Amino acid sequence: MRYTGIIILFLLVGCAQTSPLTGGEKDEYAPAIDSAKTYPINGQINFSGREINIKFNEYIQLNKPTENILIIPRQETPAIITSKNKKLKIEFQDELLPNTTYNITFNRAIQDITERNDSVFQYVFSTGDYIDSLSISGLVKESFTNIPLKEVVVGLYPKSVAANFDSIPYKFEPTYLGITDKSGRFKLSYIKDGSYYLFAIQDKNKNLKYERGEQIAFLKERSFLLNQNIDTLSLHAFKEETDECYVKKKSFTYPGRLEIVLSNDPDTIHVTANSPLKQEDTGSADSLVYWMMESPSSGSRFYLYLNDSLDTLKPVYKDIPEKPDEVKLKSKNNLNKGKLLPGENLKITFTEPIGRVEENNIQFLDADSNEVKTPDYQLNLRTLEFMTAGTNAQFVSIDSAAVISVFNRMNEKNIELMFENESDDFYGTLIVTIDTTFDVPVILHVLDDKNEIVRESVYEQGQLRFEKMIPGNYQLRLIFDTDNNGEWTSGSLSEIRLPEKVVYNTETVRIKSKWDKEIDWIFTGN
Repeated sequence: MRYTGIIILFLLVGCAQTSPLTGGEKDEYAPAIDSAKTYPINGQINFSGREINIKFNEYIQLNKPTENILIIPRQETPAIITSKNKKLKIEFQDELLPNTTYNITFNRAIQDITERNDSVFQYVFSTGDYIDSLSISGLVKESFTNIPLKEVVVGLYPKSVAANFDSIPYKFEPTYLGITDKSGRFKLSYIKDGSYYLFAIQDKNKNLKYERGEQIAFLKERSFLLNQNIDTLSLHAFKEETDECYVKKKSFTYPGRLEIVLSNDPDTIHVTANSPLKQEDTGSADSLVYWMMESPSSGSRFYLYLNDSLDTLKPVYKDIPEKPDEVKLKSKNNLNKGKLLPGENLKITFTEPIGRVEENNIQFLDADSNEVKTPDYQLNLRTLEFMTAGTNAQFVSIDSAAVISVFNRMNEKNIELMFENESDDFYGTLIVTIDTTFDVPVILHVLDDKNEIVRESVYEQGQLRFEKMIPGNYQLRLIFDTDNNGEWTSGSLSEIRLPEKVVYNTETVRIKSKWDKEIDWIFTGN
């Protein structure tokens, strides 16, 4: 599709403003192009020069022009962009391609000099006798969560590019590109008809090329013929998985907490230090937390033995308070409105590892306020777990200074808690029926309000029944387990494999105590 003649396109999107200058009426408008004094005009055809001069209706300044002015097709040698007074000049260093539409996007790059009002607009011209007018638009989501992704580069590459499909985004910058907005939507405009490849790249370092560790998406069909506008593309970005195990994140925070996050579950791992160190149970093999058993010093070192290799860690010590003497030892517990789950023990967790407990300063009472024997307890680094289940204890009082941390801080106030266990019929039941049969194995996840899996089952057909559900809000998720490995599998560019499909039920599932909740999932395949 193409249009002959002159096309005038000018899009203003909002204004970003600062505090007004005193005196006079506040300027709330972004600079606008003065078409009579601009050459070539917006929409010019048969342009043969090497210089663009755009005149605005007020004095302007540039805002990061190399980042915020995008020229498509891309130039091998960057254009020289300058401004003076009300004029913007773009000098092309490369010879312009014949019979080609050039699209220049100003992404808040032009500001007035008083209020710094800016806008997003496009400026288009052609070296031939028509303006390319095809467009592509759509949505980019994260493949596992289905959350829209912002600031993702969506690029078109001519099918004629001389490279294998899986190496194209590594080696080349896209010929046409757009960037997703905060809702994950994108639009590429003024495209020449032809056959293309399409990739969406997270592009963290803004070099317009794909690098391992960034998220990427591509089309199942690989290439496609563009001869009419497309506005329904849906791309699911993924991060390529690797078997390599390495440290993704390490942090060392006050008063002595070391956290290590790994890329994968390790075969073997062991962490030591040049002072006593204990590991906290996180329930995860790739997210590890360790606590020093004495205050750190400038000479503190950690030694990480990961899959038979040794590394010395010295993370930056962070979150140091200005007045350490004023830091309090705080606590939380596992009570929910004064109740414990059926058969659950009372647990009190402190903000620091516990050094010792003054048992004589802890008192338990029954429902009639009679003193009862203090239940046995376990000390799990930061948590005191009292074996209250099955006893008549329903009140605990822990005197101030009864709990002392390894850093010699004490609970400054009494801890007083009333509690009781829920009855055995406290739980609810979830029954799920899906109106569809599937040609691949499907895994159903029940997620809590923290998006963590609380129940999991392979769905075949008929009903799935989940007993003893804690009352609360939940969400359902389906994973199409194409490779039948019992878990979600990400995509692979090298294998040209898309990630396994994940579908969420948009309905919030409310489980009530002593009730059965039936869900009929009318599956649409979205």
